Amino acid sequence: MLFHPSREPAVSIGQTLSAARRQAGLSIDDVSAKTRLRATVVRAIENDDFSLCGGDFYAKGHIRTLASIVGADPVALSAEYDATVASPDDMPGASQVFESEVAGRSLTKRTERRTPKWGATAAAMALIAVIVYAAVQLGHGGANGPASVAAGSSSSEQTTPASPAPSVTTLTPSDTPPVVPATTPPSSAVAEASVHIVLKVDAKCWVLASASNGEVLYQGTLQPGESKTWDDSQRISLKLGNAPATDLTVNGVDIGAPPSTTSVASVSFGPGDPTVAQG
Repeated sequence: MLFHPSREPAVSIGQTLSAARRQAGLSIDDVSAKTRLRATVVRAIENDDFSLCGGDFYAKGHIRTLASIVGADPVALSAEYDATVASPDDMPGASQVFESEVAGRSLTKRTERRTPKWGATAAAMALIAVIVYAAVQLGHGGANGPASVAAGSSSSEQTTPASPAPSVTTLTPSDTPPVVPATTPPSSAVAEASVHIVLKVDAKCWVLASASNGEVLYQGTLQPGESKTWDDSQRISLKLGNAPATDLTVNGVDIGAPPSTTSVASVSFGPGDPTVAQG
């Protein structure tokens, strides 16, 4: 609901705005924050001092802005200003293109949004120029252009003699070599000539592997999921720090974890069946 100013001559424009502001529960600082007008300007207008506004044009703009914030009638107050305060000689100049500071900021933002994107336009024009230049160059390529190159390639292809077709030998049923079925040794086959060990662990395990001549084949800690493979012509000895976590395949035979009274085990394998060669 608008706060209509009293028509009694005793109530001025500033008094009307001040009364409307207090009725709306706003302070001068509140109104200054909402309108972006300095508090000193707001206070001066409420005291009917329009000297800080910079002229009638701006004063009327400030009055309408304040009236719209505090709930007063901006049209009536603007007319009251024209009738009682405004000077006929104080007309807006050419540079006065906005009525208030708030309206000026809005106009500036709208102008910025409507400013053409000259950078994008220039880039597009440059791209068009490059395309036109490339088209002209291709059109003047002459005998050295892509068309002549294609023609030369075609001529070369026509004059190149074709390679003779490879001869094909036809086999008669009597000439067909007999098919020999592949023989795959069973997974449990036992190697007779050497020792072959595959060690897998499913938990951390310290391992020492030694060859028949005393050479250390491996010494270290295997992590879960790791495996090691060793070969020797005579014998391989193992020391396992966590024997229950190991799985041994010796000479193609999966023997699992070696027996141990504790977690530590020492085993030795030679050629042949590991179930009888284990030591």
